[in-house]
Amino acid sequence: MNYYKKYKMNLVNLFSVVSVVLTALILCSCDSLFHSDSSKTEENAASSVTAVSPQKEVVTSYGYDNLSSDKLKELYMKIDEYAEKADNSMIVIDSPLEQRHIEEAVEAYKNDHPEVFWLSSIFSYTENENGYCSTIRLEYNTDSSELEQAKADFNKALKTAVDGAPKNASAYELELYANDYLVENCVYDKEAAKADEIKGNENDAYGALVEKKAVCEGYSRAFQLLCNELGIDCINISGTADGESHSWNNIMLDGEWYEVDVTWNDTDGETEFPMYTYFNMPSDKFSESHSTSALYSKISSSEYNKNSDIFYNIFAPECTGTKYYYYSYSCVTVDDLEDSEEISKAIAQSAKKGDEYLSFAIDEGLDYYTAADEIIFDGYLADWIADANKINNDTPNLNNECYVYRSEDISVITIIFEYL
Repeated sequence: MNYYKKYKMNLVNLFSVVSVVLTALILCSCDSLFHSDSSKTEENAASSVTAVSPQKEVVTSYGYDNLSSDKLKELYMKIDEYAEKADNSMIVIDSPLEQRHIEEAVEAYKNDHPEVFWLSSIFSYTENENGYCSTIRLEYNTDSSELEQAKADFNKALKTAVDGAPKNASAYELELYANDYLVENCVYDKEAAKADEIKGNENDAYGALVEKKAVCEGYSRAFQLLCNELGIDCINISGTADGESHSWNNIMLDGEWYEVDVTWNDTDGETEFPMYTYFNMPSDKFSESHSTSALYSKISSSEYNKNSDIFYNIFAPECTGTKYYYYSYSCVTVDDLEDSEEISKAIAQSAKKGDEYLSFAIDEGLDYYTAADEIIFDGYLADWIADANKINNDTPNLNNECYVYRSEDISVITIIFEYL
């Protein structure tokens, strides 16, 4: 018998590894004022994404539909039957299957069913000596005696998360809610990330939603499940980030796929404001730090055996979407420092809502470093705040002393509001 044991090594989510560099500056007096903000509810851009109904469950089948053979689809259906009951008796398939084929079917099922949190990526298998059949035994993260209670706890936590979603919201707004929910309610499990073996539920949606502690795969599976429950197509992706094994998501909005890394959006309180650097980031920028693994159907046995610690993908769409990147869709983009009307209105609207911060992007047509220096040190920001106070008739009234954060890699400036 071959006992197959494979663990994903998960990239530690220290903010220092994220490719956004933040510089904080405090500005005093009336010629430069401001802080940075990255509001998670900014509504500067009108949402034109089709509204979807929360509670509309999306059951994805991208894994099943893209399996490389009918025998693997047969095994997938057997996994569905056995996993539901946490049955670890032998599954018999009347065909010789290699380890990589079995892994493909197991991962396809897990990727289609993030709610089946108890199914492990570990399995054991034997091949009939005459090569006529294969037998597979599944492994589970949760003891069968504890499974019913774990399911009840999980379903309660999932319902709480889904019920908190905004009503009559667009798909983009619901996606943003799912990202924010995990960032606010889950912490990155650094100890689990350092361990050689999976100790509990750090790699699944139970860890993220119930225990509120997970590594990257736990974040990505929970995010996929929340999005699916809210009516949005979302899948789990395996690959590397900064050279380390990692998991994230692809999500579909208006017929186009986008890249999302909730783990890397979670700074675990290391910034004064939420970061959305990897929220629908355009693929060309995303690929500077992330690399998607190949498809199981495209790798050879020798390639698989040489890289046995890597998890591959069953389906990985081309992510062509750019419209719904957070910092271009939810935030004002400054393309002319002399044309302040839009940014002043955005500051005024944000202040009227009582926001703590506001982020805005610098257009790629401007040199970021030059524009940022002029905005902060040459009085532009002070003028924009003064104009915002006039718009609001000084109710509320923003202070002319504040913190400003520069996020150079994504050409964003964030200001932290201080109210008088």
